[in-house]
Amino acid sequence: MTYDVETIAALESGALVLRDFLTIDGKELGGDPAQFAYWTGEDNVAVNVVPAGETTPVSRNYAGGGTLLVAPEIVDAIGLEARGFEFGLDHMSTDAGSPRDMVFGHNVRVARVEFHRGVFDPETWNLVSEPHLLLSGRVDGAAVDDAAADGEGGLSLEVIGSAIDLTRTNPAMESDAQQRLRDGDRFRRYGDTAGQRETWWGQAKRK
Repeated sequence: MTYDVETIAALESGALVLRDFLTIDGKELGGDPAQFAYWTGEDNVAVNVVPAGETTPVSRNYAGGGTLLVAPEIVDAIGLEARGFEFGLDHMSTDAGSPRDMVFGHNVRVARVEFHRGVFDPETWNLVSEPHLLLSGRVDGAAVDDAAADGEGGLSLEVIGSAIDLTRTNPAMESDAQQRLRDGDRFRRYGDTAGQRETWWGQAKRK
């Protein structure tokens, strides 16, 4: 990952505060877009972040006050493995826009997820630069643990990295019907039955 000059200077100084920002692009039950954004700070804030695959920052309103409780460690790794991550969210509040409302009052199935990390100057409590994108993926599941008396519960959001999209296959690309759309090309006319045919090479088939 490449950091800007301001972030590098802050990291080298050792005097910094890290905060995490989580965005989920879900839907209303009627199908309209509904974005949910939480962070590990105390107050609700508007922060500029650069979406995955973009270069221009956008402003997002992040709800704080214990909405995002636990964020996983994100480690850079070489390869295309689709790794899973778990975020711990508040499960007590049922207010509009709360994590519980997001899961039970909206549709977040396979919703797009972005996870940024911001570096703050501890003297001014201002962001050193725009938060850095650490993870882009989609929702892979959610569960609420309503703990018994004196126990601890929580809402866990399972997220799988965007590398999972590279594992998709498109069977239409291999079909005779799809191939015929190219000016009647019949290259794959025997594709569905080729595996059932016996081919004899260099000798006569025994009866």
